[in-house]
Amino acid sequence: MTNTTDQIPSAKAPLSPSRLALLRLHHEQAIKARQARALFEAFDCPTHIFLASARQLSAWLAPSAAQQLARPASPRVQALIERSLQWAAKPNQSLLTWLDKDYPALIRELPDAPVVFYAQGCLTTLYKPAITLVGARGATDQGLAIAQGLAEQIARAGWCVVSGLASGIDAAAHLGALKASSPSSSGTTLAVQGTGPDQIYPATHRPLANRIVAQGGLLLTEFAPGTPPAAAHFPRRNQWVAALGRATVVVEARTRSGSLITARLANEYGREVFAVPGHPQDPLSQGTNHLIKQGAHLLESVNDIWHAFGLKDSLG
Repeated sequence: MTNTTDQIPSAKAPLSPSRLALLRLHHEQAIKARQARALFEAFDCPTHIFLASARQLSAWLAPSAAQQLARPASPRVQALIERSLQWAAKPNQSLLTWLDKDYPALIRELPDAPVVFYAQGCLTTLYKPAITLVGARGATDQGLAIAQGLAEQIARAGWCVVSGLASGIDAAAHLGALKASSPSSSGTTLAVQGTGPDQIYPATHRPLANRIVAQGGLLLTEFAPGTPPAAAHFPRRNQWVAALGRATVVVEARTRSGSLITARLANEYGREVFAVPGHPQDPLSQGTNHLIKQGAHLLESVNDIWHAFGLKDSLG
């Protein structure tokens, strides 16, 4: 008996069997991203994963997970697939699998890259050179002004500003890039979410999220529709925030903060890291000062970014 997800109806034009097979893999809770990648590389077509026997699949999976994939998709998984397809059927909303050309190139080769991203907005945003800008949620007025000013200058130079849609520096970064968005500027902004694509966190940032999409930017998440915010999701979000930028800029951060984790990840991915220095007795400057001590570029103006890339105030 054929064991694929081809029979699941879609509210959109049908996905190819291979993409539909990847969507099922994405929704199988027992399968982690690294395991999914191993299966994807082991089989010459994703549909063949679901034609394999449990014994064959046990080379990569625990027996219970192998048995799960060897059976037809459960009602729960079928419902999740259908919900994803219904979400993607709406205008300006897309599913990006490993087989799609628009899947983020800087993430595709990472060993734990998500099988699927949910994207809302302009997909050309993914082809722009990008700078990640992050920092404290409880930022000072000065920090917010610095972040917004840097983001505006980065966007005016034709780059995309990447951040995580959080309060504080993240929001200032998105707003600065949006301020620069105009017919004469190709710059824009990309927000990586730690929730499903139909959920906005914090909820007060829904107008900001709507504006990002309306002004040619993009919302991106690996979490399925209906997924609420959860503490375990935000480290994954921070991974992709770090990976999408050619460099990460930190504006205000405590010594223990998600922004420093994002900076560490960016360094591990081979990206440049910049930090705005501050007063040594200011808790919100201690994190950025620490990064500089550890080898991050000291950032005084946006020109420090261009010079680090060997550019002249823009794309060069």
